[in-house]
Amino acid sequence: MKKIGLLGFGSFGQFMVKHLVQHFEVVVWNRSDRPEEAKLLGVKQVSIAEACDAEIVIPCVPVQFLEKLLLEMAPHLKPNTWVVDVSSVKVRPLEMMNRILPDNIEIIGTHPLFGPMSGKNGIEGLNMVICPTKKDIDLKLIHFFEGKMKLNVLIRTPEVHDQQMAYVQALTHFIGRAVNAMDIPDVEQKTKAYQFLLEIKQTLGKDSLDLFYTIEKENPYAKQVREDFLNALNGLNDSL
Repeated sequence: MKKIGLLGFGSFGQFMVKHLVQHFEVVVWNRSDRPEEAKLLGVKQVSIAEACDAEIVIPCVPVQFLEKLLLEMAPHLKPNTWVVDVSSVKVRPLEMMNRILPDNIEIIGTHPLFGPMSGKNGIEGLNMVICPTKKDIDLKLIHFFEGKMKLNVLIRTPEVHDQQMAYVQALTHFIGRAVNAMDIPDVEQKTKAYQFLLEIKQTLGKDSLDLFYTIEKENPYAKQVREDFLNALNGLNDSL
């Protein structure tokens, strides 16, 4: 059984572990000790060097902290190790990985389009994006995601990924954070459209600020989408 070293054991890392331990031996590293969480999930918390000794290494931290982690990882990685990025954006993380990690490392960009809330009832059939850094993608990875984890795999370039995510994530998280700040009420006189808004609030409004900042500040296309949205709102408001 191959070993995975997961670097970053926050809420998303713990969510990933629940699914990965069914197929791999998993060890975890985190800047702070989390023995209770590790014991609960049946994994061992190890040093960064031991985590990087695995065949597959997954950095699982917000993008704003990724560069520092990659610099710490680089000296410990063995040749031909797979380093699999799972960030919510792809252009910046893959640029950093290609710049910082040794040339003999296999770099793979992925984005699971789900998390602890959206995947709480299971992940089968949900979308997984793969952004190859080489011309030919390793088919074993696709077969694993599709065959073992029952995910729907989408192959995209980092640029196309981030352009689409500027709408799919940056816009929806912006709205979700806003309606959560407004604390819109759940009332009896609601329509299906309003129920969708409540679900956006519930699903996205309470995500961590680190994730929100990653989605909004690290995606090079997100600012323009936010500005277009705000201009549209102001235009509508002015028309009233």
